[in-house]
Amino acid sequence: MALPRESSPESAAEGAGVADPDPCDPAAPPVPGAQVPEAGPPQAADAAPADAEAGPEPGADPDPEPPPPEPPPPEVLEAAVEALVCAAGDVLRPERIRDLLGLASVRPVREALAAIQARWRAADLAIEIEEVAGGVRVVTRPDLGAYVARLGRKPVADRLSRSLLETLSIVAYKQPVGRAEIERIRGVQCGEALRALLDRRLLKVVGRSDQPGRPLLYGTTQRFLVAFGLRELSELPAPGDLRA
Repeated sequence: MALPRESSPESAAEGAGVADPDPCDPAAPPVPGAQVPEAGPPQAADAAPADAEAGPEPGADPDPEPPPPEPPPPEVLEAAVEALVCAAGDVLRPERIRDLLGLASVRPVREALAAIQARWRAADLAIEIEEVAGGVRVVTRPDLGAYVARLGRKPVADRLSRSLLETLSIVAYKQPVGRAEIERIRGVQCGEALRALLDRRLLKVVGRSDQPGRPLLYGTTQRFLVAFGLRELSELPAPGDLRA
């Protein structure tokens, strides 16, 4: 009768499917049978140079901020603002232009924008500066909209279904508002509509209600203002005008 063969720790680990320790991990246990080098006396080369150990000088800023950009000369300011607005491709706030140009005040930016708009209108250009969502952007003139429409690019409002438009309208006028209130007004469930509007970044979660369960509250976004050409929510048409 053959006696059972004793298993070694190595074979037991292999049979249990234990993964080999990572040799690069200093916290990993030593591999059985591996030679562990003896710790010798610390070498002088291990010591860090004196200048590497020295920290920042007392009172010095460890991460100093970069100096502000050099403002453009007065005779170039208007052209610089015009270049930024045209190159942005999206809404650009006057405060952002001020920071990019290294100006101390936003007033020169607003004056330059007004001068640019007047110059474009005097030249009868096909583009103009539109104020929207607290900033400005370059758009084509409304009277040329019929020709631009031939490109086949529909506005955001035209790409929304009736269900999405109804849900978005309720949130715009009732915000902050919860899902239960939206569904009470619409008379149907609106979970899918809310998710779609959140994905399109037209809505956002603005908080939670004090009601039991603390449901989410929804509100509109800056993208909503841009999509519908609004400078602020107060420019929304009155509900009575919509019914008329």
